[in-house]
Amino acid sequence: MSDENTPGHTAGLGDRLLGLIPPPRSRQDSTHDSKPNRLGALAGLLAEGSLGRLTFVAVLAALCGTGVLFLLNAEAREIDEQSYSILLAVLFAILLVIYRFSQDRLIRSASSAIEIALDQKRQRVVADVLQLSLQDIEQIGLARLRDGIAANYGSLSQTLVPIIAGVEALILLVFMFAYVLSLSIFAGVLALVVVGLTVGGYLGRQKQMDAEMASAAAADEQFRALTDAIANGAKELQLSLRRRAGLEDAMRASSALLAKARSGTAAHFADLIATGTTISYLMAGAVVFVMPLISGRGEEDISRIVVAVIFLLGPIGSVVQTVQQFATAQHALNAITGFEAQVASLRTGSSGLSPDGQSPQDDGAIAAAFDRIAMVGVGYAHGKGDGFAIANVDLTLNRGEIVFLTGGNGSGKTTLLRVLTGLYPRRSGELSLNEETVPVMPPQAYRELFAGVFADFHLFDRPFGLDVTGMAVFADWLERFGIRDKLGPDLTELHGDQLSTGQRKRVALALALAEQRPILVLDEWAADQDPETRALFYREILPGLRAEGRTVFAITHDEQYFDCCDRRLHMVEGRLVPGGLD
Repeated sequence: MSDENTPGHTAGLGDRLLGLIPPPRSRQDSTHDSKPNRLGALAGLLAEGSLGRLTFVAVLAALCGTGVLFLLNAEAREIDEQSYSILLAVLFAILLVIYRFSQDRLIRSASSAIEIALDQKRQRVVADVLQLSLQDIEQIGLARLRDGIAANYGSLSQTLVPIIAGVEALILLVFMFAYVLSLSIFAGVLALVVVGLTVGGYLGRQKQMDAEMASAAAADEQFRALTDAIANGAKELQLSLRRRAGLEDAMRASSALLAKARSGTAAHFADLIATGTTISYLMAGAVVFVMPLISGRGEEDISRIVVAVIFLLGPIGSVVQTVQQFATAQHALNAITGFEAQVASLRTGSSGLSPDGQSPQDDGAIAAAFDRIAMVGVGYAHGKGDGFAIANVDLTLNRGEIVFLTGGNGSGKTTLLRVLTGLYPRRSGELSLNEETVPVMPPQAYRELFAGVFADFHLFDRPFGLDVTGMAVFADWLERFGIRDKLGPDLTELHGDQLSTGQRKRVALALALAEQRPILVLDEWAADQDPETRALFYREILPGLRAEGRTVFAITHDEQYFDCCDRRLHMVEGRLVPGGLD
């Protein structure tokens, strides 16, 4: 296989094809992008083998399409002269077949190359996002994260075939224009005027259309956020008619705003398309009604020119229709680039995670190395410090002990848990592992010490990361929790939506225990369990984990089981105090 056919080479071609799509005008102005640079890049690409072949295929298709028109007119001339050419008929069939296959090859090859490039961009950004800290993920937000990884790529993909077909139509238009010009300078000038007016109309409205599309995108994002609230807040909505009515009013207003923004964009494109089509028909009418008066051409010449002009209408219409797809592609690609830039800036910032060469095979070494974790004067504040915060926290965790953490709502328990596990970077103080200082943003090797179930835990639909041994341990814990029969026969799919909250928590804990990490962190895990499961957890599971040398750090308010821990810590307004004291 040649290098040109390898995925890497194809992706490179796709990246360069994407590079030919200019950003929206507002972004162009801010970055001082210049046309000469873009034209120079295009010239360099045409000289390259892979894109040169695509260009050859496009030109071949255009030549064949123009040849079909030429043969039709030539055969019509033969018929007018009471003759018939079998050779012209055969050539017509051959050119038509070549045109069909070359056009198909162009669209398939170009769209495949771009899709491969988009796939690699998407995989890179997924890898980068997975390197972000929890703080960074929360800063980006769910809606932008979803759009940056999935939605914008889908929008861009939908425009590829129409745009590539439009480019091929543009090349065909050039060749057909040359043919029409050879038949009649008058008709050629008319065609040039039509194309010029169409392009001029688009360029004249591009900035306004860009603004309309940006407004529509913002309205769409707002509406999708409200849509998410229907699923995420279903319980609260069912319990409050006023809340439900308020959300409905907000969605109604947002939907109207979205409709207005999209209608504005559609109106611009509709006006452009209708004007281009009208001018195209006006061109054909001018050839039929005006040209005979000016040029005095005969009926046969006029007929051939009309046929050629009618053939021009197809490529002109395709080019005009491509304008909307091209504008959509511009904005989607701009959004993808902006998201990539945001992720890159977060990764290089103070809160970004740095790959430290840790691999899953190192888990055993990490577990064996853990002996003691210590916090001294640790502090953290959300945002600019006006949200949940902890301050001057002194805490030690030793191998094989059970520590309970209590405190009221908003006292900082969950925040402390996230700083301890390395999900949030501390703002002050020292954190050490076995007397070794841990960086402000703890590395992956440190975070691999922990497994847990958080209050806002997510139950994945598959047991990611478990090997054969882990799967066996997972199945054993499910049996012990009495929910093995609630899941599929091979445990490859976990349908959490079919389980109660308590059952989902048991599955999550079984997964955490199957990872066999040295430290287990739990945030109110027992709160949703029945009395039997709660007693099993405190009286049997926790002592068993301690006997295995595992450390458990659990947020809990089950006073009747406080005797099950080695130490109890209490949190008040972001500070640790002796257990039980307010």
